[in-house]
Amino acid sequence: MKEQIKECLACQHHKFSSVQKTKAMMHPSGETFNFDQCGNCGLVFLNPRVPVENLNEYYSQWYLPYRGDAAWGKYGMLVAGDQKKVDQKRVDTVTKYVSPNSDSVVLDIGCGKPDFLKLLKEKHPSCRTIGIDFSDSGWAMSKSLYEGIELYVGEIESVEQFPPPDLITMWHYLEHDYDPAGTLQALKNRSHPNTHLVVEVPNFDSKTRRDYGPHWAGYHTPRHTALWTPETMQTLMENNGWKVIRSYPYGTLDPYTLKWMSEMEKREIDWSKSMEPEFWGYVRGKMAYLPVTMLEKQRSLGFMTCVAVPAEG
Repeated sequence: MKEQIKECLACQHHKFSSVQKTKAMMHPSGETFNFDQCGNCGLVFLNPRVPVENLNEYYSQWYLPYRGDAAWGKYGMLVAGDQKKVDQKRVDTVTKYVSPNSDSVVLDIGCGKPDFLKLLKEKHPSCRTIGIDFSDSGWAMSKSLYEGIELYVGEIESVEQFPPPDLITMWHYLEHDYDPAGTLQALKNRSHPNTHLVVEVPNFDSKTRRDYGPHWAGYHTPRHTALWTPETMQTLMENNGWKVIRSYPYGTLDPYTLKWMSEMEKREIDWSKSMEPEFWGYVRGKMAYLPVTMLEKQRSLGFMTCVAVPAEG
């Protein structure tokens, strides 16, 4: 049984229409899902959606992010090296807005494998780093790697131990959130006036989405509940106590990754197999796409970043 959405996740409007149908991605079921678009703010969101208690079915051996660099066989170390570059970009992004020190509290929502927090802690040892996720699968088998980082399983409301954060990050979390308005309200209530919130998500208003249509990996069907744009993200923020101070048409992830996954969806690849045979094709494609990637600051190729602070009043 799917769960019908009766109001827009960004503006609570009640009128919307179907805009795209896609098959389940990184999953062999072939099941078709529908995305609606709000007639008021334009947000695109999954409707109906899988009840949250049934989502585990879609996080299986086909789900590449959970397999990580091990999925790439003998090339796994090279893939892991790319992830370190992403984490460095994330540290560079947030330190434009917050300078971590002994009084700083950094909260990462949906931390997964908390390598971003680990790198931030290495560069700024005195700051307090906290990660929250719905599962401990990202760190349970390697807790010793993340000593000094506070890691919790649960919802924001269920974790009472941390003080108002100076920095909150959501690296590809908000598109999975079943109640983004409630999440932002809860975070606003736990923040101080100078808290900075940094959110990276797929951008519906992007080249890869237009190029790949129903095969666009940004849909990540049915794990992504909403596909944001700078405009719909601003609506969401303003309706829930936040003020956008900066918006980027790119993120820390290489946009070629989204293009490659979209191409693989189009080819109907078996996501449970080893990705080792795909590695050199991935590398050649990435090199060929480099001239396009260099233009991502002028137009979105697939990702976007939003920086916000608590609104006054």
